[in-house]
Amino acid sequence: MFAFLKARLPEGSADEETAFCVNLAAEELFTNMIRHNEGRGDHILLELEVSAPRVFFRFTDYDVAPFDPKSVPAVKLDSPLQERNPGGLGVHLVKSVVDRVTYEYQDRAMRVSAEKQRRR
Repeated sequence: MFAFLKARLPEGSADEETAFCVNLAAEELFTNMIRHNEGRGDHILLELEVSAPRVFFRFTDYDVAPFDPKSVPAVKLDSPLQERNPGGLGVHLVKSVVDRVTYEYQDRAMRVSAEKQRRR
C-alpha cells in the first residue's frame, strides 16, 4: 500500500504535508478494515485520484458486514485517561488529518473514502 501511494503521490515541499496526511489516514483506515470488519473477503481495493486541488482515495472491502465509522463516538481528549474507553482514536486521527471522510455500504461492500486538499 505504501509503495503504491509513494509512487503516485506528488513530491515537493508543498506536498509533503499532504502526502504525510494521506499516508497516515490510509494506514489507519486499512488497519481498521483488517482488524474490525466482520466477514472479510480476500482483498481490499485501494483507489487513488490526484489532481491539482486534492488527493482522493477510497478503500473497498468486499463481503463484509456494515460498519459506519461515523458511529464511533467522538474522542474526549480532555478526559483523564482512566475515564476514557479504549479504541476510536484511529477514526479520530483520520478525521483530523483529512478534509473529508465518507462511508458507503451496498451489496456487502464497504467503501470508505477520504479527501485531502493540496497546499499550494
